[in-house]
Amino acid sequence: MKSVATLLAASLGMVGASGATEKPMSLEEAHSHIKENVASIQENYSSSQELCDKYTCCEMSATESCSLDSLPSTGSSLVLPGGETRCIFSYSTPFAFQVYRGSSDKLLFYFQGGGACWDEPSTNIGFCTTDSSPSGTSGVFDKSNDLNAYKDYTIVQVLYCSGDVHGGDTTRPYNDKDGVPVQQQGLANAQATLDWVKAQQSAGLLSSELSDLVVMGCSAGSIGAQLWYDQIVSALSFKDAAVVPDSYVGVFPPGAQGPLIEDFGFCKSGFLSPELTQQCVDGDVTLQAMNLEFMEKHHDIPVSFIQSKTDVVQISFYIAIGATTPNTTAAITPTEFYNGVNDIFELYNPQSNFVSYLVDGGQHCFTPSSVYYTADSMGPKDNGATSSEPMLYEYAGRYPLNEGDTTNSQCEGAMELGAKSLERDDNTYCDAALLPKTYTQQ
Repeated sequence: MKSVATLLAASLGMVGASGATEKPMSLEEAHSHIKENVASIQENYSSSQELCDKYTCCEMSATESCSLDSLPSTGSSLVLPGGETRCIFSYSTPFAFQVYRGSSDKLLFYFQGGGACWDEPSTNIGFCTTDSSPSGTSGVFDKSNDLNAYKDYTIVQVLYCSGDVHGGDTTRPYNDKDGVPVQQQGLANAQATLDWVKAQQSAGLLSSELSDLVVMGCSAGSIGAQLWYDQIVSALSFKDAAVVPDSYVGVFPPGAQGPLIEDFGFCKSGFLSPELTQQCVDGDVTLQAMNLEFMEKHHDIPVSFIQSKTDVVQISFYIAIGATTPNTTAAITPTEFYNGVNDIFELYNPQSNFVSYLVDGGQHCFTPSSVYYTADSMGPKDNGATSSEPMLYEYAGRYPLNEGDTTNSQCEGAMELGAKSLERDDNTYCDAALLPKTYTQQ
């Protein structure tokens, strides 16, 4: 078993050089993948009026609470909370969160993805969504699909337009194209959403004790779910809960995480223990250290990661971040990336409530798209053809678990210790240090 220090170094991106012949992705290819991912989510509006011409909106004010029972019972609607919330640019739409009404005792709290903008070049190139862009009816949002275990849930989605992985509180020293300083207020945006949900529970419009609570997110929203689930489960009353981060485990270039987190302003959040807060201020904290703290605190809530073994978009962000971070690397092969994923999962695995679902291939995000219903451990579109394990929608749909229910980490491939794969181009193996792993709900 590797030491905690060795594993934490891996989680910072020190994944070791492979002696194999794989070529790292070029910076140009990485940029292309990132912009394609952002474009798949981003909708562009010239004003809030244009946004609300397309979607049903409710603007909160001193006299308008936008209560759950006032929103349409079918489809989805947008709530614009105002206050300190905002999107990244002065000319962006207002921030909004999206509500799909459903059962009053089942809640899916979802964080939308959409890239990241961590400095002036990444912001100018367009590496993050900048307007509130509502989701449609695919994946877990498809309320007409009988395969969807969340079809009857009330779903509240924190839309993503701040470029700060839902964790920012900062005004940048550079301007948008109208000459106004760039502001990233992801913390305020998510807090306004959580405050509204708390108000619905206090008013009896959501059950005083939810039977089911699931915190989920994809890509930047996966990080958002990881940053926020401690706050969410601490704020709401529920019987059973689960956390399902989809497609961002956090393999970063060496030394990049701490400065990025501090630069976004997350250290001011109040989310962390005094020890981790000091690490944050010092520019040394990591997503992995936060997760360990939260997993230990909420040991009775399963944290189930969904992750492709060679996620193309995550690899692309590793390269793009590395290219703009001093004294680090911008090169990583798919095999090195997958080894880094397993190193991070080995760090989490001693926590009884950690489990994972690994998928062969490079797919980025499953839960907000139709591939959620065709993915299994053998690939995003295998659709059960060659897999002997549960489909992804079946696996994720088990959450939250009832007392006595079990769930397992899932991976299909040759069982090896992770380090062995450094000897060749192999990104289909399963790490024997992680499997078998079973979690039983207490």
